[in-house]
Amino acid sequence: MLKVSIKLMSALGPDEDKKLGTMLIANDGTGTWTSGNYKYKIFKKGKVKSTWRGGFIKKFPRTRLTAWDLLYRILRDTVGHRNLERR
Repeated sequence: MLKVSIKLMSALGPDEDKKLGTMLIANDGTGTWTSGNYKYKIFKKGKVKSTWRGGFIKKFPRTRLTAWDLLYRILRDTVGHRNLERR
């Protein structure tokens, strides 16, 4: 399982840091050695038990690409369309 966290690090010191988001990514066990299927959940700001978005990435070429590529595909799947509309 992968855990992605986004934290705003304050110039005022670590006591002022703010957690902005968390994502969990898990292999669902149905893929092959070269192609993995992944389930993901993105949690609401500051609420680890409250899912904001979730979904699946299927047939990810895990032996050819990296975890950054998997993260990119998840972000494209969830919020990518919003960025295209704002151009």
